[in-house]
Amino acid sequence: MTFKHIENSINNLRCQKFQVCLLIISLLWMLHTNGFLSDTLASETVSDDEISVLAVGDITISSRMTPLIEKNGAGVFFQGTTTLIQSADIATASLNASISERGEPRFGIEHPFRSAPGLGRALANAGFDAVSLATPHIMDFGFEALEDTITELEWYNVKPIGAGTDAKTAKRPAWVPIDVGKTESEQVALLAYYRMNAFSQYTEDPLAYAVYSEMTEAVRQAQTEAALVIVWLHWGSRGRSADEAIGRQRIFAHALIDAGADVVLCQQLHTFGGIELYQRKPIIYSLSDFIYDTYDKQHSRIVIPKATFKAGTLKSIELIPILTDPPKTSVRPSKPVEARPPRPSEIKNQFPRILTGAAAIETLQDYQRRCAELKTEVFIENERGWIR
Repeated sequence: MTFKHIENSINNLRCQKFQVCLLIISLLWMLHTNGFLSDTLASETVSDDEISVLAVGDITISSRMTPLIEKNGAGVFFQGTTTLIQSADIATASLNASISERGEPRFGIEHPFRSAPGLGRALANAGFDAVSLATPHIMDFGFEALEDTITELEWYNVKPIGAGTDAKTAKRPAWVPIDVGKTESEQVALLAYYRMNAFSQYTEDPLAYAVYSEMTEAVRQAQTEAALVIVWLHWGSRGRSADEAIGRQRIFAHALIDAGADVVLCQQLHTFGGIELYQRKPIIYSLSDFIYDTYDKQHSRIVIPKATFKAGTLKSIELIPILTDPPKTSVRPSKPVEARPPRPSEIKNQFPRILTGAAAIETLQDYQRRCAELKTEVFIENERGWIR
């Protein structure tokens, strides 16, 4: 064989390799454009048996914010936390105000709360899947305002829980499908209840009130079909003794977990508590105020918990430090608050945002102490807290 023949053979081989490479590239591109490749890669990076759950505390908005909503949209409330909220498979909140332009303040309510329309859309755009309406101020403007709230939330596919057109509807769980490549049968059930104090009289309002036997039975039924069961339990105003309040909440929370709940969110007005692990299931003793526009917040530095479950078992809880706004006075000032919208200079720093640096560490250390009181260990790594 001459040198020329050898050279031709090498060139032919190179040409064949080049053609094979082109064929492979073409096949990969075809798979990608038809969605097959993206699905394959997704299955390698997303675990089908992991579900992340994120929760924030009370969202309490008054008519003071109506000019802001009309001018900037209610999305301004979540501009500092949207990416975080959307990172969870399930995101939920406690909505402590109706969304409506109808209704009159109920007699005897000193500070009624009602948001202008648009908040439902903002909640959806921020990434919330379901919100609890079993809250102290949801009925401040009566049934018409509640009806408008439910209508707006459902229009934007945010599931209302703990309230409905009647008491029976209010007690039904909300079912949220898991959008991580699972089948339709994989859903999370959310329930919400309102526990009024001992001196309050239960009314005919279409809310799900915290009746022990009804709650535990509802959880038992939901857990037979749900991948996870999440329960909101709002305890209304703060009691005189924090230890006494947690003691009562603990009895209910333990019973709910014994019945099959995977996460219990014990919310209470203007209260910030730690996390207890009971049977490796988290009980969160109040997430304080997430958005509260009328008065300065008592707790301006809080955390947002993001729990990850693997095949129904708690894997970890990530704790993200959040700044809401700097406190200047007590929760309720002695003088009436001027009913005006925030100035443009106030908007930037008014709403929740993720803390960094020394402030993040200090916030996590404070929460570490709160959890330690409940015998839960928190590790602090890279400006995040972790419960494992």
